[in-house]
Amino acid sequence: MKKAFYFFPLIFSSLYSYIATAQRLTLDDALKAALENRWELKNQQLQIQLAEGENDKLSAKWLPQVNASADLRWNTQLQTSVFKNAPFANGQDVKLVLGVPFNNNLGLNAEQKVYDAATKYDRQLNQASVQSQAITLEKQKIDVKLAVTEAYFAALFNGEKVALAEKSVERTKAYLEAGKTKLEKGTLLKNDFDRLGLDVNNAQTTLNKARQEYALGLENLKYQIGLKSEAVIELVETLTGLFQQNQVVSSEGTAEQRPEVLQEQASLKINELTEQKQKARLAPVVSAYGNYTALQLNDKFNPFSAGTWFPYNYVGLKVNVPIFDGKQTNLLKRDYAIRAQVNRNTVEKLKADFGYEVRNTSNTLSQEKANLTDTKANLALAQQILETDRLRYEKGTLLLSDLKNTEYSLQNAENNYLTSVYNFLVASVRYKKATRGL
Repeated sequence: MKKAFYFFPLIFSSLYSYIATAQRLTLDDALKAALENRWELKNQQLQIQLAEGENDKLSAKWLPQVNASADLRWNTQLQTSVFKNAPFANGQDVKLVLGVPFNNNLGLNAEQKVYDAATKYDRQLNQASVQSQAITLEKQKIDVKLAVTEAYFAALFNGEKVALAEKSVERTKAYLEAGKTKLEKGTLLKNDFDRLGLDVNNAQTTLNKARQEYALGLENLKYQIGLKSEAVIELVETLTGLFQQNQVVSSEGTAEQRPEVLQEQASLKINELTEQKQKARLAPVVSAYGNYTALQLNDKFNPFSAGTWFPYNYVGLKVNVPIFDGKQTNLLKRDYAIRAQVNRNTVEKLKADFGYEVRNTSNTLSQEKANLTDTKANLALAQQILETDRLRYEKGTLLLSDLKNTEYSLQNAENNYLTSVYNFLVASVRYKKATRGL
């Protein structure tokens, strides 16, 4: 007895610990956690930061480019030059040694771009790239929300299937106990009693399978949310409760607003801008530049010798005009024009695809709603028939096998109704995605 006395508090302590550490999740909680935890969303946000950083790089290109140089030279053998028929030497050839042994040079160069026609297209391309990355993030969020929502519905569906399976086990065990009493009294055949035992075994097998599916459903939900496998979660909503919240499904947008279409339109804009940028490559590029240099000429290596440094400086304006680039610009313009046309065709195809998807999901939603109405009516009828048959069984006017068949019909009606609720919720969330309402 002492062992039992210590054992039961241990069970209750473990159960309390499980309840205390379990993370209670509504569908909204699951969606918020997924948007915070999913790694692909975090990476896409970093991609947006990288795209935005390109604007800073472009601005930096227009800052002055300044560099300093130093050249310390020792002429180990000075250059000799020959003056032929030098008039100052009576027409004779004269050899002259030019320069000094040490020639040091310190310089400062600066260049500032003044005009480049391609710059405005670079800015617009960067802006289009940021927009494209933002649309990609939005599309990923919608995909994640759809996956989490469907996983949440599936987990609830499997959990309620477990509840139905547990009721079935309890029902078959009750029949087995009643049959045992009848068998002992001799009012039930052994073969009929064995059937009752088989019903219990089949119901238990169904329950075990339902529990396995529920556990797998929770694992899938944790994965979709971005939780660790060892995390303990508890779903606090029910399928029927969510159904009450989603009976009215409205359209939030059109196919033209789908992220896939917007993303393709962003790609179209990028290709059009790139085509225009190729034209700008043929425009002149104007730059201003300046230089300040100090040159030392000395017979000895002594940078501090007075009177040996000779400064000079200059400023200028440089114009670079492309004349012929081997037809590269025209070829690139042609390629980007073709790519832009591909984008236009893809946009039209996507609009047609998503228009069909909206119609298809709308029809599916309507059909599931009709199925839900039918299965709900069947469930109510099955419950009514069971109540009548139980009274008949208690009065002895109905066989046990007939009562079991009625209860099996109710069980099927319950499963069918539960499945209809699940299918309606899945159809509603897919319709919302198709109409950009998710």
